Formats: sequence, C-alpha cells, structure tokens
Amino acid sequence: MSIDNVNLFNLLENTQIGVVIHNATGVVEYANPAALTLLRLSIDKLKEKSLDVDSWEFIDMQNRKVPYHELPIAQVLATSTAINNRILGTINKDTDKITWFNVNAYPEKYKVNGSSPSFVVVYFTDITAKISDFSYKDIVQHSQDMILVTEAQNIDAPLSPKIIYANEALCKHTEYSLEELLGETPRIFQGALTDKASTLRIRQSLIDQRPCTETLLNYTKSGTPFWVQMNIFPLTNEFGEVTHFAAVQRNVSEMKFQSEQLDKRNAELKKIKQNLESLVNRRTSELRSANHKLEKLAYYDALTNIPNRRAFLDAFAKSLNFAKRNGHAMLIGIADVDHFKAINDSYGHGFGDDVLTIVAQTMQQFFRQEDAIGRIGGEEFAFCMVLTSPVSPRQLLDRFREKVSILHETHPPLKGRQVTLSLGAVYVGDLKEVSIKQLLCDADEALYRAKNKGRNTIECECYDDIDNEGLEPCEDGRAGTESHSKPHHVT
Repeated sequence: MSIDNVNLFNLLENTQIGVVIHNATGVVEYANPAALTLLRLSIDKLKEKSLDVDSWEFIDMQNRKVPYHELPIAQVLATSTAINNRILGTINKDTDKITWFNVNAYPEKYKVNGSSPSFVVVYFTDITAKISDFSYKDIVQHSQDMILVTEAQNIDAPLSPKIIYANEALCKHTEYSLEELLGETPRIFQGALTDKASTLRIRQSLIDQRPCTETLLNYTKSGTPFWVQMNIFPLTNEFGEVTHFAAVQRNVSEMKFQSEQLDKRNAELKKIKQNLESLVNRRTSELRSANHKLEKLAYYDALTNIPNRRAFLDAFAKSLNFAKRNGHAMLIGIADVDHFKAINDSYGHGFGDDVLTIVAQTMQQFFRQEDAIGRIGGEEFAFCMVLTSPVSPRQLLDRFREKVSILHETHPPLKGRQVTLSLGAVYVGDLKEVSIKQLLCDADEALYRAKNKGRNTIECECYDDIDNEGLEPCEDGRAGTESHSKPHHVT
C-alpha cells in the first residue's frame, strides 16, 4: 500500500483534531468540521472574525485576554517559525464555562508558477478535561482567608490597581459586595488611621513587582476598623510578564490587641495558678467590651448616638474620593437648630437634649445608609451625599427641613413645641479641584445666609448645570434634570 493512496482531505474532514488554515494575511481559507465544532462557529463566522483581528477572544491561564499579536497565527506570520503547545481558552458566554485548547501552528510554503505562497496551519485539541480535574477558583472562593486580585497597571492614585476578583471571605468581612469592589482600588479599605509608611512600602513593592508582607489597619464599609496581615505577590503570564497582583489577607485584630496587652498583663498572668482558662476568658471578654466602648466613644456622639465630627470627616473623605474616581456629584450641607440657646433657656437643657436626639434620629431615617451624617457641634449637624443620578438640591433639602418642622406633631417629648432648622448646602457636579475644607466652608457660609434670612429656610450654592426651579420630583421625592447655563443660589 502506498501513502499516495491516502486521501488527506478526507483525513482532515474526519479527524477529531481542529485544523484551521490561514493565508498570508491571516484570513481563514479552510477549517475542518472538528475546528468549527470546538470553536462553536460556522465557517462564515470564522472567516468573518479573521477579517477583524480585534474580534478574537482568547484567554491565557491567568484569565487574561490575549491580544492578537500574541496569538499563534500572528506570531507565525511575524516570525515564520512554528509555535508549539500554547494553552489558550475560550469562554462560553451562555454558561461562563472555559474550554481549554492545546494549540500548535507552523508556516506552510509550496511552489506555484515559480512563486512560494505562504499559509499558516493551526491545529488544536480540547484539553479541558485534562486540566480541570479540580477548580482552583473553587478553592480560592471558599478559603477562610481573604483573597484579592488586582490588575498590575496604574499603581499610583487616583486610578490605582483595579480590583478584578475578591473571594467570599473578603466580601463578608469588609461588608462590600463583589459588584461594589470590582473596578475599585484596594485603597477603598483604608482610612485616616491607616499607617502611611506601610502603604508606601506596599506601593514600592508593587512598582518593583516583588512580594511583600504588611500588617495594616483597614476599615469595613460601615467604618469599623480592623487589623489585617496581608501577603502580596505578583502573578505572571507564560512570558514572565507581571499581569496581576494577588493579596492573601487574614484578620489579626484580636492577635494585635492581645499582643499590645501582653506586657501589661504579664506580671499578673504569672501569678495565676488556678482557673486559668476561666480567668483568661473573662479578661478577654472584658477587654473586648472595653475596646468596643472606646471605639464607640471615639467615633460616635455620646448624646445622639450618631457619628461625631471625627467619624463624619473620615466618611466625608471616603465619599469625596469615591465621587471623584467615578465622576459623581455631591451634596454637602450643615443644619443648625434654630434658636437653640433660647430653647435651653426656656425649657431646660434636658428638653434641649431631647431636641438634638430627635433631630439626629430624623437624619438617620431621612438619609440613605451610604450617606455620611454626623453631629459636628453643639446644635450643628452635617451631611454629605454622593449623587449617582441627577436630583434637585432644593427639593431634597426642603423635604428634610419640612420633615423636621412637623416633628412636634408626632414626638411627645417635644410637647407640641415646633423645632425648625436652617440649612446651608453646596451642590458640586465637578469635584476635581475641590477639598473637604473648601466644601465645608462654602456650606457654612450658605448656612450663615440662611440664618440671616430669618431661619427655617435653606441656602444652597450650586456649581453645576442643574436648574432646580424646573425639575419634577422623581418617585422617591427627589428631582429630575433640566439644563442651566451657570452656577446659582437656591433659597
């Protein structure tokens, strides 16, 4: 039997190996049935994609989209050398499952009328079952440690490395959902007391693309601080290029707190010879309780039980950074209880305390959970809102003012005595050049104008394109949009 008797075309048509032949420009000239089945494409669709190089969608083992110039077809065309055993994957958009291929490619030339036309033969096999005996994602997703993966680009603020993955443990502990974290920066967990020297060491390690270990004070979404020990290391692709950073984190708040107390309690612990376990448990519980009380005193107003000035400024800073990164507008305001000294003088300080407490409770009910509120002075309260959709500042502020003005009708401790507020606020659409100090100063000046106009009124400085007078309320009582040519006051 001679090899000449073998029909090679029939062999290609019936083999289980996918075979695709490209011409010298990269356009598909032929694909066998196995290739079309493995790629889930018709021959027409495959040829159409080969005309548009940006339409190829393959990923590597690091889950990175592979650019066209790194694909075997492009490398063979560029170098005229064979590519062996490249592992590439495609994602089924209906099921989100990945199919993995072992890909080979080589140049093919032959003589036609004295010339040598070039073709590239690409052949591949499905190796999904071979490399998917278990899923590393399942292991990472269900790990008790907090795991975070970011891109390796844009180390410095404001862009910073973007989060592309967070496991269940991290979302649960930080109180953020995965949707809230994707596209954000790890700086979202940092706050005013986060050690700057540690963050600078982390930044330098990322620039140098080397591993590092740090213990850092982070904050949950609700502002609760916690200590975390993190191991950060680079992830590389098959070419040795750093494409991502991974961070494995563990909550060490209790460990750090206990280590700080160890020296103070060492002499006492040496004397303990009986009932050691009971005593340690009792002391640990007492220390935790004391720590909780100290944290509450540090961040919450003792009378009204809402955030104090320090906590409000921390939350304000986070909200401002978030709004700047995402191009959102903000509404910042200061509310002052009208004639509060006269209330204390006429009805006593106990009644004045009831007024402040009820106003604080009303703020908690009126503003959203993600808004920052706080008592920043004797009878002064502040708030800031990140506005992801257009609203009418006037209608929003007026609703809050009116809500307070009728509290005496529903709150017996007020004994039928009306309480009113003067409000000064600033609405800013473009936050690029503004600071916390500037915004609070502008809000305070607006409050001063409101009080001078007779109190129980609002003043709002608007730096945007919104005309508050022409807006219709939305379903939640806020407002829609209408264009306006310049900044203006709302009274």
